[in-house]
Amino acid sequence: MEFKRIYVRVPLSGEAILSNSSNPTIKAHTINISQGGVAVDSISEEISTAEYQIEIHTESGQKIEIFAKLIRKDDSIAGFRALQIDQRSQEIIRDLVLEYETTTDFINNLDEFNLRDEEGNKIEITFEQDFNGE
Repeated sequence: MEFKRIYVRVPLSGEAILSNSSNPTIKAHTINISQGGVAVDSISEEISTAEYQIEIHTESGQKIEIFAKLIRKDDSIAGFRALQIDQRSQEIIRDLVLEYETTTDFINNLDEFNLRDEEGNKIEITFEQDFNGE
């Protein structure tokens, strides 16, 4: 099954603390983040399909808070879908995405993002010139 995302995930290195009523402190390392969720690895304890409050501390000293649901776990990587993100955290994520979109790494990997619009239609991206030479 092909994943359909409307948000670009960007690499993010930082520490994450996952918590809920069953597990008050589970440590992990962030892999990437978007307005729609976060992926982590190096999880300190077993996690279940549940909702978690996730507090991320980035290497640049920013704190992002997300309330999310575990939607996939493959080997050591867990993917969470955001259910709620406060405005400050949304702004931090937006800034991280905007910064990443200016990098050569982003441009070189555009074809791997499988970007979708809100209706789930694939967004085609090309850098070829149109027939008018523009």
